[in-house]
Amino acid sequence: MKSTNKLLLIALTAMLTFGGCKKDWDSHNAITDEQLNVNLFEKIQANSKLSKFAELLVKSGYDKVLASSKNFTVYAPTNDALTGLDPAIVSDTAKLNPFIANHIANQSYYSGKITDTLRIEMLNFKFHNVLGNKIESAAITEPDQLSKNGVLQVIDKMLPVLPNCWDAMYAGSGFPLKQAEYLKKLNYTGFDPNTAEVIGIDPLTGNPIYKPGTGSVPRNMYWDRVYDLRIEKEQYTYFAIDDAGFDGEAVKFATYYKSPDPLITDSVTRFAVLKDYAFKGKYAMASLPDTMVSKSGVKVGIDKSKITRTISCSNGVIYVMSAMIVAPATKFISRVIQAENYASSSHDRRGNTFFRDRLNTVTGLNYRDVLVQGHGVARFSLRYPVVEMPTMKFRAYWVAVNDFQTATFSQKLSIDSINNATIPYVVVPVTTFTEVFIGEFTLTSYIATRDIYLTAANSTTAAANPLVCDYIRIEPVN
Repeated sequence: MKSTNKLLLIALTAMLTFGGCKKDWDSHNAITDEQLNVNLFEKIQANSKLSKFAELLVKSGYDKVLASSKNFTVYAPTNDALTGLDPAIVSDTAKLNPFIANHIANQSYYSGKITDTLRIEMLNFKFHNVLGNKIESAAITEPDQLSKNGVLQVIDKMLPVLPNCWDAMYAGSGFPLKQAEYLKKLNYTGFDPNTAEVIGIDPLTGNPIYKPGTGSVPRNMYWDRVYDLRIEKEQYTYFAIDDAGFDGEAVKFATYYKSPDPLITDSVTRFAVLKDYAFKGKYAMASLPDTMVSKSGVKVGIDKSKITRTISCSNGVIYVMSAMIVAPATKFISRVIQAENYASSSHDRRGNTFFRDRLNTVTGLNYRDVLVQGHGVARFSLRYPVVEMPTMKFRAYWVAVNDFQTATFSQKLSIDSINNATIPYVVVPVTTFTEVFIGEFTLTSYIATRDIYLTAANSTTAAANPLVCDYIRIEPVN
């Protein structure tokens, strides 16, 4: 009997406990369901602080987008934040739609979960930096407001539609005229197979045949050789130089790009100046370092006192400078040519060519070199194209490890032709792992691409005409 009473007591306790839990759970569900019963547009409409933004959504047609079943995150500026909105944007749909789209992302992002800076793409294909309760310079004052099709984030500033770093020079935003004019001259028409119409297949090569006139896309040499400053998902810091400062740097460096055609000299010089003014990453004024290293490896001094204005961009920042002085000794740096990466050879001797993975006993580092042995060709050579070598004096060095035979042999370096006596033949001793100075040469005329040749002895004897090299280093003499 006691046992039966005990079981009844346990059952009654369980019923009461689970009954209470069910009541609490139902209350929780009621709160959650209330949030998830409204779409994003209804959520915005219900917030009196967002009435102006709601009106703009209706005017732009984005109210229907935010009432759809697709998930979004809306960064909605308050009425106060929209006080300074240009009336020209409100009255022009072509301007209003990108502005509204600049506040909407294509999936749900919860600010409470963003603990590292996240670059989020918006519906107008621009990107914003988000970290915690901040999006760009705006604070998220009411974070992570749930709805049935996404998340509402209330912000205290609007997010203006900014040009990217490339478009800024077309936007009339204070970009220096001469630099803009020069960069525009680098435009050309390229080919993009992804946009071209395929009309057949070449039976001999198997390659597609494209319809003439399709696949043409705008390109620019600066995008190809430095950075494509149009890319929205990336971030850049770019320096634009006022006209006088730009001309001064061009005059200074013109002597290093001498050509019979003064127009070529001027164009090549200006490109050489500008190629070192773009940097990956966005640096705020306060965090600008004293020295930055460009893509080509040049150390560029940053004098913040020369900044005359700042142009904010959707993918970074442009600092307009009165001057950006780079010394020739800093501008021209050593070039290292990895000998195994040759472009072509004077004869097909693939069966006699070896790529060796070695350990340098002097440096303690692993390296790969090229060895061509027993090829039977007098003056066999390997060719290395090198671009944009300035007109100046150079010193040449190499590491050539002769550890495959006991006899020494000779090889040489020449520019533009194997027949040029740029540097006389140099003896390669047995088992030398150190870098060796091999000679000097001077370039007096600029050519966009020059060929450097590593050439074997004028002999067909196997022990006398090997080629071996780890790397060639060309050092400018300033």
